[in-house]
This record gives sequence, structure tokens and C-alpha cells, in this order.
Amino acid sequence: MKTIALCAALTVLTLGFPALYAEEAEPSMEPSMDKIFFTCNQGAAASWLTRVINQTGRSNFVFRDFLPGLYFGAELRNVPYIVPMARLAAYYPLTSTFNLMPQKPVTPLHAAVDMVMGVRFEPFNMKYVRINAGPALHMFFLNADRWNYFNMGAAAVLGVELPLLPRWTLLVDGYASIDNGNLGANRQMEPFDIVWQYQINLGFRYSKKKENDTSLFARQEELPGFMMR
Repeated sequence: MKTIALCAALTVLTLGFPALYAEEAEPSMEPSMDKIFFTCNQGAAASWLTRVINQTGRSNFVFRDFLPGLYFGAELRNVPYIVPMARLAAYYPLTSTFNLMPQKPVTPLHAAVDMVMGVRFEPFNMKYVRINAGPALHMFFLNADRWNYFNMGAAAVLGVELPLLPRWTLLVDGYASIDNGNLGANRQMEPFDIVWQYQINLGFRYSKKKENDTSLFARQEELPGFMMR
């Protein structure tokens, strides 16, 4: 009888020890979610560029350009209080006007590159909508018929995130910048008095490292059993 009881006790200890170890080991995996990691996003972008040369006794010279393109962005997550970010976009100057008069390009082989680097704050984190905003540094290069323009200035960023699925998030970002437009080849012959730019991004983020806490569309395994097929 004692032998049977001893064997039973050893069996319980043998089976229970891995379970106890697992319970202690699991929490050690949790801090990994607190480590700093990158997330990436991409999508379509559009930019509205305005450059003004002030005139005396006549109308100002106003140049406007519309540039559609694509962007790629990266964010550093789990940094306390802020979200460092960077975004790189490539554009094609589709239309250009001078004092509202359309300007036909001499050659269509033109392009623009845009970079924004800054930080975001996330004060509004609701169930299905997240809103963020913050300051950034803006840099813009445009190759055109007359000059190669290079702008640099300060920007403000406002973004809205919609968690569609646990790993997929729809992003809508708006940028507004005030720039120095006289850092390119135009600085000697055609300096601008003020340059500003509005941009909008529509893209998505896919993240394996951190899923959305809630999402507009639940996973299939989360649906009721009678709906599963």
C-alpha cells in the first residue's frame, strides 16, 4: 500500500512540475511585448504645393503644383509617451499653374521626393478610432523644367487610425508645412517669399508583433460556433 501511495505521489509531482515551470516561464515572455520595435506602413499620397513671389503694385506670382504618388513610412513603437516616425514619398508633378494658368511641361520626365521625420502623440485612443498628432521636419525635392527645387521647413502631422482586423490598420494622415523654398537652384534667379504644402496619405499597416486590441471585423475563430463552417 505504501509503495502504491509513493508511486502515486511521484506521478503527481512528475506531472505537476512541468505545469508549475510553465506558469513561471510564461510571464517571462510578456516583457518581450514591451520591447521597442518597428512597424511599417505604405499606400498612396497626394501633395498640393504653393509657392509665392511677392510683387509691388501688381498681382503676386503664385505657382501651384499637384503631385500624386506613393509613400512608405516607419514608426518606432513602445517608446514612452511618443511615437517617433519617418515617411518617404515619391511623386509625379501631374499639373502645374502660374497665377491659375495651366503650364504645359517641356518634358514629362520629372519627379519629386518628400521626407517627413518627427514624433507623434496619441491622446485619443478610442475603441475603433485612434487619433494622433505631432510636429515634424519636412524636406522636399522637385525636379522641374526650369529649376531643381529644394524646400525645408517645419510640418504638423494629424493622423487617424481605423483598426480593420487584428493585424491590419487603415491609416489616413494629413500634413501641413511651411518651408524655405530657396535652397535649390532657384535661389539666385527666382527666390520665393513663402512656400507651403499640404499632403494627405491613405495607406495601411500590417503588424505581426502587436495586434490591435479591438477591430472592426472580428477574426473568423471569434465568430459563434453555429456560424463556423
